[in-house]
Amino acid sequence: MSHLGVKIMSVFLMRRIFLALSFLFFTFICFASDESVEKGIKDKLLVISPKMPIDLVSATEIPWLFQVSLKDGTILYADKNGHFLFAGQVFDMREGRFNNLTEKSKKDNRTDLLSLSPENEMIIFPSRTSKPLATITVFTDIDCGYCRKLHREVGMLNDLGVTVRYLGFPRAGVGSDSYKKIVAAWCSKDPMDALTRAKLGQDIGDLYCDNPIEKQLILGEKLGVSGTPAIFFEDGTLQPGYIEARKMATLLGIR
Repeated sequence: MSHLGVKIMSVFLMRRIFLALSFLFFTFICFASDESVEKGIKDKLLVISPKMPIDLVSATEIPWLFQVSLKDGTILYADKNGHFLFAGQVFDMREGRFNNLTEKSKKDNRTDLLSLSPENEMIIFPSRTSKPLATITVFTDIDCGYCRKLHREVGMLNDLGVTVRYLGFPRAGVGSDSYKKIVAAWCSKDPMDALTRAKLGQDIGDLYCDNPIEKQLILGEKLGVSGTPAIFFEDGTLQPGYIEARKMATLLGIR
């Protein structure tokens, strides 16, 4: 290779190295800047409201807008200077339609949280089709009237291809009669049968064992569950309250 060729190659390589280092530098600066902004917003909010249950402050697709996630699943927004706090939903209209960014964040958070609850700690009524067409996760209370109404339709849901996964959410709290009843169902040798009989108002005895109910209560609170039944679809959609089985199947896209 000629001296000129070597020189040109050296210049080319130097430019490539410079561009790569510049990219890494600016990426680092942006990352550090976001971290600094997030901490600044959180600190300002806690000065004004020391008991605000902030779980996370994170960047959004809008450069100046940051998401403030609370421990009960509520989402707020703050500007990057921490001067303004916004409550409401943010929509992306760049594709010529209303894309709800707030609901997307909530769905992603719900699926992440639900993944923390292992299936061996749930009471599961599997679909009766060759393979499940959909799965719902339901926070339930033995003494909730609409929970009992929904449970009477679990067989129909199973026939339609829906697997129903139950988590306990006794609304009266740990130590209540509802809590003791649901713990007894979970601790039974046949939890599916025990839960069904308990929801029919039958006495299933006073059983106790190591159980996940208190942990599931805390999980439900983080997910924003305030009443039962609280039904979660696989994509993180929350359906609050009872819904008839066939309508549920339609919403799940299997009818």
